[in-house]
Amino acid sequence: MKQGWLCRCGTRNQPTHRKCRGDGCNRSRPKRRVPKHAEVLRDMSYDEAARESQRLHGGELHACGVCGRPRGDRNHDRDHDHRTGKFRGLACWRCNREWLRGHDLQSLDACSAYLRRGGAV
Repeated sequence: MKQGWLCRCGTRNQPTHRKCRGDGCNRSRPKRRVPKHAEVLRDMSYDEAARESQRLHGGELHACGVCGRPRGDRNHDRDHDHRTGKFRGLACWRCNREWLRGHDLQSLDACSAYLRRGGAV
């Protein structure tokens, strides 16, 4: 059972409330706490990520930054560095989940170019 969120004024609020319901308090619910590396996923919408990825890697607006595959039935993943939290671009599920598995030299070159453009190297 969800407890809700506790405001700094001491009022326990329902999980669905965005503002505190305490007497004379009008504070907003705090942002969800996430690990440092996941802040980009919390704070950046998919459309913002698509525009930033296009700026970094060129190509179509919703294309994978590694292989260039356009978006299909599902959105591409918002790829980020887990050590620094820095956003690297959009990556299709194949490129994001199988970075080094089953790649030939040409696709590894595409991966290294993607990382260089994203500022990881």
